[in-house]
Amino acid sequence: MTTKPCFGWAIAFALLIGANGMALAQDQNAAVQSASASNMGMPGSALKSGVSTGKDLAISAAKSADHTILFRALRVSGLTEQASSKGPYTVFAPTNDAFSKLPSGTVDELMKPAAKAKLTKLLAYHVVKGKLTSSQLQDGQKLKTVTGGTLTVGKQGDTVTITDGAGNTATVNAADIETTNGIVHSVDTVLMPAQGGK
Repeated sequence: MTTKPCFGWAIAFALLIGANGMALAQDQNAAVQSASASNMGMPGSALKSGVSTGKDLAISAAKSADHTILFRALRVSGLTEQASSKGPYTVFAPTNDAFSKLPSGTVDELMKPAAKAKLTKLLAYHVVKGKLTSSQLQDGQKLKTVTGGTLTVGKQGDTVTITDGAGNTATVNAADIETTNGIVHSVDTVLMPAQGGK
């Protein structure tokens, strides 16, 4: 493929791997809905399944038109200096539309310094150790996130879904986006841990 994928969200997810040892508070309502986050001043294009950046998560360009809110959240988390993690990691990256489904006003709260730990934990809940392609994901499979939480895979034909600890189900809308230290699957819903969970 000649498409230039945009992986700003991938950078930030790589960063949060190093934050996995932090003791973080959970917020079941963590969300981001800032429309202004989509105006990052960067050219962007839609993500495509099966593309490869040829670079690690930290070096890949931060320009996904579909993930500007996620990229902003990752930057606010202050995780950019940990972007050189060796991995491999599997990342389930929520789109802007995914964040827009969450309760209004939560994004602004999460972007405040006092909510940094909650935001970091929310983001880390979308990361699993190891490289799992869509063909390796199996119906009913349980995945352990870097926070110790659990995600459950659903698979019917070519459709892959991920159910979180709170019972929400996300559908993978762009799969198998490869980097040298991991793989990314774009999802249409923000994943949340179970109440009181990791």
